[in-house]
Amino acid sequence: MTLDIYAVGLVVLGLVVGTLQASTGVGWGIITVPALFLIPGIKAQQVVAISMMASLFNVGAASIENIRHGNMHWRYAALIGAGAIVGGIIGAYLLRNLPGLAIRRASGLIAIIAGVRLVFFR
Repeated sequence: MTLDIYAVGLVVLGLVVGTLQASTGVGWGIITVPALFLIPGIKAQQVVAISMMASLFNVGAASIENIRHGNMHWRYAALIGAGAIVGGIIGAYLLRNLPGLAIRRASGLIAIIAGVRLVFFR
């Protein structure tokens, strides 16, 4: 049996980013998307789709633990969730219709802006 280096790397990526995401609320897309772009031959649309699908596992596990520990504010979660449903539909439409290069550039720009805001602003 041959050990697929990408498979091992993806498991490690999920572990590291999942831990960061669950403990800080930040990290999944900002770290996962650029890392997935390093895989040769992968399309930008696939990168986003993989990141979104994989995040469901992390978000589900972390949400269960947060509920168990009494950290959930249900009203705020429901309000954000309502907007997120519509945003998810719009985002999937845009993903299907935007060129890969535009998606890649937008992902990089968002990561830079988020990083600068987190480091230098309150």
